[in-house]
Amino acid sequence: MSSNSLQPSDEQAKVITGCLMLLSVIALAFVFYITKAVLIPFVIAIFIVTIVTPIVDLLVLKWKMPHIVAISATLLLVLSGGFLLCLVLVYSTQQVIAKAETQYSEKLGIFIGSTFDTAKELGEPKPEEAEESGEDSAAEAEPAIAERPDTTEAPTAPVTPAAPVGSAVREAPIEAQKPPTGWFEKMGVDLNELQKQTTAYMKQSLKEVAFSTMQAALSFTTTSFFVAIFVIFLLAGRDPQAVVKNKLYFEIEQKIRSYISTKLIISLVTGILVGVTLSLFGLELALVFAILTFLLNFIPSVGSLIATLLPIPVAVAQFSDSPWTIAGVILIPGGIQMAIGNGIEPKIMGEGLQLHPVTVLLALSFWTLLWGPIGAILAVPITAGIRIVLMRFESGQTAGNLLAGILPGESTTVA
Repeated sequence: MSSNSLQPSDEQAKVITGCLMLLSVIALAFVFYITKAVLIPFVIAIFIVTIVTPIVDLLVLKWKMPHIVAISATLLLVLSGGFLLCLVLVYSTQQVIAKAETQYSEKLGIFIGSTFDTAKELGEPKPEEAEESGEDSAAEAEPAIAERPDTTEAPTAPVTPAAPVGSAVREAPIEAQKPPTGWFEKMGVDLNELQKQTTAYMKQSLKEVAFSTMQAALSFTTTSFFVAIFVIFLLAGRDPQAVVKNKLYFEIEQKIRSYISTKLIISLVTGILVGVTLSLFGLELALVFAILTFLLNFIPSVGSLIATLLPIPVAVAQFSDSPWTIAGVILIPGGIQMAIGNGIEPKIMGEGLQLHPVTVLLALSFWTLLWGPIGAILAVPITAGIRIVLMRFESGQTAGNLLAGILPGESTTVA
C-alpha cells in the first residue's frame, strides 16, 4: 500500500477544514458569551480608537508633535464626547420616567376608555335588531296566553285563590320587556372588566419601560467607564509607524474606519432630521427618539424599522384625538429613513465591506444572540474584520468568499 493512499484528497481536506472551523466558531462563541462583560467594552474601544487614530497620526507624523501630547489631545476629545453623550442619555431617561408615570399614564387611560366606549357603541344591537327581538319575545308569549282557561262559559264558577307554580299563567309581558342582548354579551365578553384589566396592564407596562430605560442608561454609563480605560491604554500603546508597516492591520483599520466614519455621519444626519421632524409635530421626547434613531441606524436592515416604530406609543398617548398627526409622526420619519438608507447610503458606501446581505443578516442574528443590542451594532464591522483575516490565509479563502456571497467553484475572488 502506497503512502499516497493515506493522504486525504483535496475535497476531504476542505471538509475537514470546514468542520474544524465550525467547531472553532462554536468554541469561540461560548468564550465570547461568558466574557462579554469585558469583551464588549474592549471591542467598542477598538472601534473608537480606529475612528480617532487619524488625529493621532496627523499630529505625530505630519505636525511632528510629541506622542504623549497627541494622545492626550485625542483622549480629551474622546472623553468629552463620551461624557456629553452620557449626560444626554441621563437627561433623556429622566424625561421618559417622569412622563411615563404621570402624563402618559393618564392620557393612556383616557385613550383606552374612549376606545372601549366606541366598542360598546358598536356592540349594541341596531334598532331593527331590537324590534325583531321584541317581536320574537311577543311571539313566544302568545302560546302561554292561549293556554289560559276560558272563563266566559262558567261565570258563576268559583275562582281559585292562587295558581300553582309552573302553571300556564306566567309573566309573559315581563319577558317581552327584556332588553336585547349586545354582540359582546352574546360572546361572553365583559367590556367593563376587560377595560379595567387593559388599563392596569398598560400602566404597569409603562412603569416597566421606564424602569428598563433607567437600567439601560446606568448600564451604558458603567460600560462607558470601562471603554474609556481601554481607549486610554490602546492609544498609549499605539505606534503609528508600526501600524503603517503592518499591511494586514492597516487594511482592517482602513476599511473598518471608512465604514464606521461613513455610518457615523449618515446616522447623525438621520437622527437630526428625525428629531427636527418630531419636534415640528410637537412630539414630546423628540430628543430621546433622535438619539435612539442615531444609535439604531448602526443596526443594518432592522434598525431603521425599529426607530420608526418606537414613537408610536407616545404619539398615540399624546395625539389620541388627531389620527393625521399620528400618521405624520410615523410616515415622515419612516420616509426619511427609507430615502437615506436605500438611496443615499448605498451610493456613499460604494463597495463597502464586501459582505453579502444574507451574511449581514446572519451576523446580525449571531452577535445579537451573544451580546444583545451592542452585538447588533457591532455585528457588521466585526464580521468584516474576520473576513479580511480569512482572505489572507489559503485555507480560509473559501469561507471568506462565502461571506462575500461567492460560492465555491466561481473564479471571481474578492480581496
